[in-house]
Amino acid sequence: MLDIVTHTPIWVWLLLSFLLYLGVKQSRDRKVPKNKAFILPIVMIVFSLHGVISSFGGAFDSLLFWSVSFIATLLVGVLIFPSQQTRFDESIQCYFIKGSWRPLFLILGIFTIKYTVGVMEGMQSSFLTMSSVVDGLSLLYGVFSGVFAARSVRLWRLSRPTQAYSSP
Repeated sequence: MLDIVTHTPIWVWLLLSFLLYLGVKQSRDRKVPKNKAFILPIVMIVFSLHGVISSFGGAFDSLLFWSVSFIATLLVGVLIFPSQQTRFDESIQCYFIKGSWRPLFLILGIFTIKYTVGVMEGMQSSFLTMSSVVDGLSLLYGVFSGVFAARSVRLWRLSRPTQAYSSP
């Protein structure tokens, strides 16, 4: 185990430190400008999809499992879960977001999967040749990304101007 940690490139630990910082920052109530609110979710979705493509070669099955779990989680997240006490102030174009530890756990989930796959690749593990393992990991990547996407959709909905429509 110590061998794995000592052979991990320093940039991976720097990335983990930065991701931990971002996750802890999400745990506090904060005011977020509209144009910055979607950066972290987009980065994490790309990071997740990159994990599937770079580790599994963009195989049809792995992309299918990622996509299906992404879409299912996105739909469940948008349709079932509320916006968790988030407000949008139109006058200053900012969200007021209640702090939560969930983003940290999602970030760590994606990082942990990507790190584990990297270790298995480095060890040339036969697990990565098993379709059930590859499909399961792709599914997990998609679930984590879907949660980020659902949160973004809920934020976007809050910022849409409400319009009253009258029937003719």
